[in-house]
Amino acid sequence: MGARKLIFLLLEMLLPCLVFAAEDAHPRLFLRKGEEKALMANIRQDETWTRMHEAIVAECAVIDTLPLCERVIKGPRMHAVSCEVLRRVLFLSYAYRTEGLEAFAARAEQEMLHAAGFIDWNPSHFLDVAEMSTALAIGYDWLYDYLSGPAKDSIRTNLIHKGLESALDPLNGHRFEMSSNWGQVCNGGMAVASIALLTEEAEKAEAILERSRKNILIPMKAEYPPEGCFPEGFGYWAFGTQYNILFLDAMWKYFGRESINEYLDVPGFIESGNYSQQLITPSLQTFGYSDNSTRIYLEPAVMWFNAIRPDPKMYYWQKPLFEKFDLTKSYVKTIKNRLIPFMVIWGAGTGEHPAVHLSAPEKPKGNFYAGHGTNDICVMRTGWDKDDAYLGFKAGKVRNPHGHMDVGSFYYEYKGVRWSLDLGSDDYGKVQVHGIGLFDMWAGSDRWTRLTKYNNFAHSTTYPEGMYQETRALCTIEADEASMTASSDITALYPKKMTSLVRTVHLDGISARIEDRTSCEDNPVTMVWNMTTEAVEIKRKGSRIILTAKGGEQLELSVSSKLAFTARLVSAKPEHKYEGQNEGISFLRLTYTVPSWTDYRFTVNLKPLY
Repeated sequence: MGARKLIFLLLEMLLPCLVFAAEDAHPRLFLRKGEEKALMANIRQDETWTRMHEAIVAECAVIDTLPLCERVIKGPRMHAVSCEVLRRVLFLSYAYRTEGLEAFAARAEQEMLHAAGFIDWNPSHFLDVAEMSTALAIGYDWLYDYLSGPAKDSIRTNLIHKGLESALDPLNGHRFEMSSNWGQVCNGGMAVASIALLTEEAEKAEAILERSRKNILIPMKAEYPPEGCFPEGFGYWAFGTQYNILFLDAMWKYFGRESINEYLDVPGFIESGNYSQQLITPSLQTFGYSDNSTRIYLEPAVMWFNAIRPDPKMYYWQKPLFEKFDLTKSYVKTIKNRLIPFMVIWGAGTGEHPAVHLSAPEKPKGNFYAGHGTNDICVMRTGWDKDDAYLGFKAGKVRNPHGHMDVGSFYYEYKGVRWSLDLGSDDYGKVQVHGIGLFDMWAGSDRWTRLTKYNNFAHSTTYPEGMYQETRALCTIEADEASMTASSDITALYPKKMTSLVRTVHLDGISARIEDRTSCEDNPVTMVWNMTTEAVEIKRKGSRIILTAKGGEQLELSVSSKLAFTARLVSAKPEHKYEGQNEGISFLRLTYTVPSWTDYRFTVNLKPLY
């Protein structure tokens, strides 16, 4: 055998070992060793990424002045602590990786060692373990060459004991089979920790990673098909999807792109980036149904989706969201997004991620969206500028994860005034310390009877007076883009009361129309047409009602019906102090009685007068 042929044979034999050794080097998660240079070059070429990068580094100086995070349990949760440790470690490690600032690496080491010393990471609420494990895994991996030997040993030992071993405890196994965002966060977070420790604790890490690779498909296939309409709403889409992406990106960077192809083929997963875009209103609020607030933050997930399937329209709202916040007032802390460095990493781009020029996003073309699944929604708008009108409509069912009795509700805003909105949810910790069964969704449970925000009496829907929605009914939406109309048969929400109840919503220019077709049998039914609103004053003249907002803007409601009705504006302030107080919010309640054995229409036209 010739010398040249022998050399090539030896290289062929050694190449897999060389590649494996390179892959096993730290850092191995998300931003591989040596990718910092390309990232910083891309950041400097775009003003928006430069400002965001500088804001992250500036926030690290703020973090450096804060006391270390302590193990504080609120209700059943330590989640806020895990989230804050993740935010601090990720920010500080990012600043070290990109700028070489050792003072921030030292502070990250302190944060990790202190959290590692907690007695546990609250495994009874396993989201806390998943997020804390993600925090220490990223810090351990990204700061591997900086950490002292004793620090590295302590972080690794506690990550194995309080993270990996806790995940392998049979008592926690069911968390990895959940079909909600829990399944995404638990599987995603522990997979990240497993990849970080794959060479240090191979047996445990491989067992967890193999389980995560299998089980993360459970929520993916339950939550996203067919079109990406995530049933838990905007905030939980962001929570679950971002952890799903952390799983996928960690897999991609360590095992190669082919390792994630089956996940990218799940119907609706990538399309959910468009779903999230549709829920953002012109005033930069959200159509915040279910347990979601109307507050909105920058979303790193859409930057990662763009790397898979480039679409400048998907991140249209991210630029005005970025500009909405004042960088001089601790910008990143203000938006509370612990994963914001990934916005820069995935947006500015490295070798495998194309750069996104956030300064020039492409405006979406369509003004109509219909999403189907277990929580159908429809969104109509007059355009994508701040002064456009927006009408959202929700059907679906109550017994979805984080669901409310909001089937048939609508959201309507024009020129920044939220004439019809959703109250969102209460602070879980504040509520649960009072012994309330917050997540019991059966009829008659505390969730519906002891909390103002969750039942149908507090949503912009319609119902027989005093009657709660049936929690198991599933109501779908029929949508027609040509006529800008959507309707849902919601009869099943009120069994033994209504023989027919169909709600139809329509956007006509900047005006909205809400029509209810109702009928009952043996006994007349008193119906309540409710609208949760920012209006502060009501005036009525016959079938016309004028609502006035805090800023003086006015909305005319014209009621078209053969039935007499009453109208009143009622404060949304709840009975209990442990609930959110809903300052500045009222309920507009129109009440009318449907005679027996007759079909009636009750139509309300909403027309802005400004």
